[in-house]
Amino acid sequence: MMRGVELDFAVVSDVGQKRAVNEDSALASTPAFLVADGMGGHEAGDLASQAAIGAFAERIEPGRPSSVPEVSAALDAARAAVAQVAAGREKGAGCTLTGAVLVESEGELAWLVLNVGDSRVYLHRGAELQQLTVDHSLRDEVGPAHLGARPPRNIITRALGSADTTADSWLLPVETGARLLICSDGLTTELADEELRASLTMGGRAEAVAEELVRRANEAGGRDNVTVIIVDTVGGGRAWHLPAEHPSVGETDGDDTLTATVPRRRTPGEVAR
Repeated sequence: MMRGVELDFAVVSDVGQKRAVNEDSALASTPAFLVADGMGGHEAGDLASQAAIGAFAERIEPGRPSSVPEVSAALDAARAAVAQVAAGREKGAGCTLTGAVLVESEGELAWLVLNVGDSRVYLHRGAELQQLTVDHSLRDEVGPAHLGARPPRNIITRALGSADTTADSWLLPVETGARLLICSDGLTTELADEELRASLTMGGRAEAVAEELVRRANEAGGRDNVTVIIVDTVGGGRAWHLPAEHPSVGETDGDDTLTATVPRRRTPGEVAR
C-alpha cells in the first residue's frame, strides 16, 4: 500500500516456443511497472533490455511515489545504458520500453505512462479494454487507409538504441477497480484485443491473469518472447470514469526528456494488429 493506494500486481515472462533466448526484461516493483523488449535481429537485445530496466531499477526508489523529473532522469539513463551496450557492435543493439510509474503530480497520485516502440499498455475497466499506447511501427504509421500494402508489423520506428528514442508520455488517473496490462509484442502478436479483454475480464487476480495470458500466447504459437505485467488498483484510487476518447488527464509539458507526444486516439472498432 502506498499513501492509501493498494495495488495487486504480477509479472510473468517466458521465452516462447520458437526462441532460444528471452530478450524481454521487466520491472514490477511499486512504483514502477515496465517492460523492455530487445530489438529483433540485433546483437545483444537481451543485454539492451536488461540495461534499460536496470537504469530504472537503480533510479526509481521503491516503496514511494516517484515524480516526472525522476522518471525523466531514469529514461535518460536508460538511453545511455542501451547506447553503451550498442557501442562497438556491428549490428547495434536496442529495445522497446513501455509501462507506467506511479508519480506524485500537483499533490495527487497519477500513473505516468510512457512508451518507446511497439510494446503496449492497455487499460481494462469493468468489461472494457482500451489500448493506451500507440505502436511506433511503420505499419501503425501507414494506417488503415493503406491496408492493401501494409508493411510487416515488426518494423519499428522508435526504440532505445535507434535514431529516434522519443517517448510518448502522459498522466493517467489512479482509479480503483482499473487494471493495467503492460506487455511485449510477443503477447499481442498471438492474441487479438478481444481475447485479451476476455481474459482480463474473467481471469481473477493479477497473478492468475498474467499466467493465463502467457499460456494462451504460447498455445497460439509462441513465436516470440512474451512478457506480461498486470497491475490492479484494489483500493484508494479516484472514482473516475475514463472516457474512451480521451484517456489522459494531463501531459508532461515542459519536460525536456519525457516529450508529451500523446498518442493518437483510436476510433471505435479500429484495431491495431
